[in-house]
Amino acid sequence: MYYSELKSIIGQNCIGYNPRSATSIMSMGSLAQSCNNCSNFIKGKCAKDLFDAMKIMIKTN
Repeated sequence: MYYSELKSIIGQNCIGYNPRSATSIMSMGSLAQSCNNCSNFIKGKCAKDLFDAMKIMIKTN
C-alpha cells in the first residue's frame, strides 16, 4: 500500500478528520478526505496523534 493511499484511507476513517477548507470536501469526492487535506495534519504529522494508531489498525486488518 502506498503512503498516499494510506493517508486517504486514514482520512476517510479518522474521527479527528477536520477539512482544511469547504472546497476540500466538495472536490474529488472521497479522495479529498485524506490526511493531506486535514487541518490536524501539520508538517507530515497528525497534531492529534491519531495517524500511527490508525495506520496500525488498518495494516492489521
